[in-house]
Amino acid sequence: MARLEADGPNAKQIEFWNSPVGDSWTEMMDSQDRMLGPLGEAAMAAAQIAPDDRVIDIGCGCGTTTLELARRVGPAGYVLGIDVSTPMLERARERAAREENSSLDLQNRDAATYQFEPQSFDRAFSRFGVMFFADPAAAFSNIRAALKSGGRLAFVCWQPLELNPWMAKTITVATQYLERPDPPGPDDPGPFAFREPDRVNGILFDAGFTGIEITPNRLALDFGLDIESAASKLTQLGPMSQPIAQATADIQARIRADLASAIEDYLTDDGVKIDSATWIVSAENP
Repeated sequence: MARLEADGPNAKQIEFWNSPVGDSWTEMMDSQDRMLGPLGEAAMAAAQIAPDDRVIDIGCGCGTTTLELARRVGPAGYVLGIDVSTPMLERARERAAREENSSLDLQNRDAATYQFEPQSFDRAFSRFGVMFFADPAAAFSNIRAALKSGGRLAFVCWQPLELNPWMAKTITVATQYLERPDPPGPDDPGPFAFREPDRVNGILFDAGFTGIEITPNRLALDFGLDIESAASKLTQLGPMSQPIAQATADIQARIRADLASAIEDYLTDDGVKIDSATWIVSAENP
């Protein structure tokens, strides 16, 4: 399957998620699902998914959320999973084929510009797939146009970096050895683009949504059973993942060792649990 061509307003993000980053996230699917699963569940609860619903899964990745949504809507419902990352979408299609679920479809497209069937969906959902739009108000306007009147949007996104030590500590440690890529501007696409609730509220309001609710959510994320594996996983996430991957073996080893020391306090009897802070956002199409 040819990788999605990087064009349109989100060309940079399409290129990024079809680079080795997309391959890496595909390889980490199981551990990512363990880590992010409870946050997706919280957003699904806010979406109020019901049997027979028609649902869009925005930024569906390797398909875990899409398959779960399909189970929730049942055989009379329908789920459209959409993602710009071709390697992740390929994995999602492999998994969907094994389950032989006829109530879902998967599209390797950009939700910001995809021509959804107008007013044909009951719900739009996302687990960390909406913070990467170059023009978020236009993207959400496009998504809202696909929702029926009274249709509901719900997603989970990150609060500020400093409230998420799972990434903040990695940046602090890694930048002692490597140069950090230029961070995105305050309104640029990126993992923490929706960190300020006032901005999120304004974007959704401009896109035509009403009944906007933004609820804080704090949860310790599962990074594995031991410190060493958790430190290794952390090096594969966030803005320092590519510089670390390109560093010498010695530098990589030093970063992992320092990270292991930095997260020792997060080791519990059930494994490494590192604090996170997210927003659970919901809104309605009037």
